[in-house]
Amino acid sequence: MGTEPRAADAWRQLVADMVLWLALVLLFLAFRITLFSIFHAAAPQQPSARAFLRCFETGLRSDTCAATWALLPSFALTLVGFFRPLGIWHQRIRSLTLTIVLALCAIIFIADVGYFAEYDNQFDHWIVGLVYDDRSAIFTTIWKSYPIVWLVFLAAAVVTIVAWALNKLCRVTAAVDAPRFLETKIARAITLIVIAVWLFVGAKVWLGKNLKGLKNAAATGDEFLNKIVLNPFFALRYAIWQANTAQSAAALKNYLPNGDVRAAAAAIFPGAENAATLDDCLTRIAPGSAGERPTHIFVVVMESYDAWAMQPEYAGLHLTDGLTALGREGLRAQGFISSGISTIESLGVLITGLPFARVFVNFQPVVRQGLPTASARIFKQLGYTPRFFYGGYLSWQRIGQFCREQGFEEVYGGDQMKTRMRGNEWGVDDEDLFRFVLEHTGPEPSFNLIMSTSYHPPYSVEVEKKGFDFNVVRANAQHVDLSPHQLRVLGHLWYSDKCVSDFVSDGERKLERPLFAITGDHYSRKQYVSARPTHTLYESLAVPLVICGHKALEKIHPTAPIGGSHLDLLPTLVDLAAPTGFVYHAFGRDLLAPSQPQVGFGCNAVISPDFILKINDPARVEDLHGQPRTDVDGKDLAARYRQLHALGWWRAVKGNQWPARAER
Repeated sequence: MGTEPRAADAWRQLVADMVLWLALVLLFLAFRITLFSIFHAAAPQQPSARAFLRCFETGLRSDTCAATWALLPSFALTLVGFFRPLGIWHQRIRSLTLTIVLALCAIIFIADVGYFAEYDNQFDHWIVGLVYDDRSAIFTTIWKSYPIVWLVFLAAAVVTIVAWALNKLCRVTAAVDAPRFLETKIARAITLIVIAVWLFVGAKVWLGKNLKGLKNAAATGDEFLNKIVLNPFFALRYAIWQANTAQSAAALKNYLPNGDVRAAAAAIFPGAENAATLDDCLTRIAPGSAGERPTHIFVVVMESYDAWAMQPEYAGLHLTDGLTALGREGLRAQGFISSGISTIESLGVLITGLPFARVFVNFQPVVRQGLPTASARIFKQLGYTPRFFYGGYLSWQRIGQFCREQGFEEVYGGDQMKTRMRGNEWGVDDEDLFRFVLEHTGPEPSFNLIMSTSYHPPYSVEVEKKGFDFNVVRANAQHVDLSPHQLRVLGHLWYSDKCVSDFVSDGERKLERPLFAITGDHYSRKQYVSARPTHTLYESLAVPLVICGHKALEKIHPTAPIGGSHLDLLPTLVDLAAPTGFVYHAFGRDLLAPSQPQVGFGCNAVISPDFILKINDPARVEDLHGQPRTDVDGKDLAARYRQLHALGWWRAVKGNQWPARAER
């Protein structure tokens, strides 16, 4: 009977571990319910009961797996305790483990809610951008936008109280007597085997490998519920895993399961079956423009400027009167989407001409060698001086160095526009950016890529002093309940719109024959107003494209509605500026060419002048007003999207040459 005290102590430790494990599972479950409660109102449709149950059933696997990993040190000591009791040290280590786990939960839970509010998802591969982004600006923005001190104190208090309560619960449960069957060595051995198998199942088998876990997380049949299935710790783990695999052959398989790059090129570029290289498939010949060649070309990429506010139903808010008027006077795409969900992704497409395929081109060795599709290189050949203007710091995402590598001869950052970037650490006010551009534009032809910054947290422009009237928005009965912060955010959209329209007016007056192309880097994720119970796909994803310039476009008269993405902007501008027969390279197409299908591929979606769909749900096709379309083959368009982006991935990571047979 000498083994009885040892077995009794090990049993008590096991019971305490199980109580903590169950408490963590319930904590994770409560967090999922919290996510659902906070964000489900923005879902496009209310989930069915079956989808809801599937979400929490699958999520429970993720939660139990995370709880098992969290308590693995204590469980391991419990197993050791069946042979050699550890006494008070076991309790101390468990208490320390619990405190660390709860502190991590507090940090991850708060960060996940904030991330979901901004990106409409739990942690995904964009979180890895913190490694490359301007971390100082990010943390300063967070400090200004959220009550960090109060959150820290609140989290510390909650962690302290919960840790004390759970430790006390462990001490209470540890008083239970061990069952008599543990008095024998065989019974203890069987118990050890059962615990070990249970730990193995809990830590690995239930959730499966990375790809299997991700597929399980997307199995509810409801887009919103799929986002909250995963435990936030596993969501972060998968985000890092996805970012790491973006550079490997596995990333190509995500787009092309068979890995056949040449077949994808032949499908996207008919007539290129026998092309010697991928670049040969991209050869374009300019038809020559009906109008005179522009003296200056300005591609203005507006921070977070999306298209919903330009829709007729929101005209009464007067948030985008300037760009709307420019669209009436010039050319406006009826359906247009960004190529990325973040600024650097869309800028990367406009700079390099490559489709964004979850590879940050500004860090790719192959891309640094130069690309025939790069916008600066092409316009330099046309006699334009390529210039880049960014309202923020050029160290952000190494954008200054990247632009120089891609052929921009003049590169300007916000620190050159004002001695001190007042208020917004992300960049100078838009009016200062545009004033600087015009002050540094002479008579020599120039191609200018401009990135604004004002419509970005912490929304520090004093928009009231610039002329924004909060009461104009409040006057609409549907929008009287907007908070002061929401009104201030919309005021920054108004301010950016005013600045870019003033820039166009000043440029038309001061320059001989300028051409302006104005778009957004990505949708803003800040749509607080809607005439409908839920947002349509168009309202959620579309960005504007307005091409204007009275003299530059006086002989340009498109005969059909326009639809496309950032990838199509470069060849459109080249064809407006290039002489007949000019040879260049592009993945996209001329938006004004009547023979080209008006379909744009970008931002995980496909758009045309009269429909839009998301790649992860190609069966759901909407017109631009949110009504279902049944006459569009969404699966075929999704397949073409994947083929195109597979080619973009290959060109950015592997280069120009076709893959060897063994690489497929």
